[in-house]
Amino acid sequence: MDIHEIYQEDNKFEGEESIYYVLVGKGDSSRWDKSHKYYIITRSAVAIYDINAASMVKKIKVMTWPIPNEEHDAQEKNSGYFNRFKEGVIYKVAGRLQYSYFGELAFLYIREVLEENASGTKLDKNQEKYLAPIVLEDEVLGKLMLEKSEGLFEGKYDFAGNDITIYIEVEWDSKATWKKPLTVARDFAEHIASKDEVFRSYIASDEDLYDAALECVEEYEDECEIHFSTPEEFADALKGRMKYIFVNQNGSYTVGYDDGYVFGGHEIDVDVNSKGEMVCAEMR
Repeated sequence: MDIHEIYQEDNKFEGEESIYYVLVGKGDSSRWDKSHKYYIITRSAVAIYDINAASMVKKIKVMTWPIPNEEHDAQEKNSGYFNRFKEGVIYKVAGRLQYSYFGELAFLYIREVLEENASGTKLDKNQEKYLAPIVLEDEVLGKLMLEKSEGLFEGKYDFAGNDITIYIEVEWDSKATWKKPLTVARDFAEHIASKDEVFRSYIASDEDLYDAALECVEEYEDECEIHFSTPEEFADALKGRMKYIFVNQNGSYTVGYDDGYVFGGHEIDVDVNSKGEMVCAEMR
């Protein structure tokens, strides 16, 4: 007897098996069944369409399926069993509507995946809406666009006639994760002139970085866009060359500068921890 036969004997279902389209969402869980015979994996579903009944399945927003203990143990380190379904993708599956422990229809049990990346389905519009970027009009930062697949807000900020790219890392479906990085980004933008001066001085004060930059300038003088002979001149040469800020969810961030081709076009980055302290300046 295979694991799906065991699973169906252990649980209660409504009706017979049907064919469904399911638009996969975000959110997983794993638990041992009460008899410890297998593990039960769940994944959120944005929408489910019953092909045989030609109707949407209402209220049920969770997919579930069993895996053998040995398969779970083999993939436990990297949680590989959660990779069976990809967020935002429509799948065609064979399965049954399943009752919960409390006697309510709560799951779509997946017996078999019939097709991945299904298109031309009744869920196409749901998918389009789910994947559509989020646009945030911020009073300080301006227009920010969040690509859900990347989990990054992105926008442009004008600083002395130079467009600085802003990247802000969030979990798109959890606004609680937006607050801290957005606050840090706003503070940065409001004090960008003074911070730029501090960062450029910090870069120039790093002896190893400065010595390496000076050596490159002296050796490849004709190729470099900037020239300097002292740390102060190095800091001044980086003025107007800020390229981006990348703010992490925890409030730490990195500011990147154009190197003026001193390092062959690599960036010079300054890392700032979540306390606002500069911790590193290096060429990357």
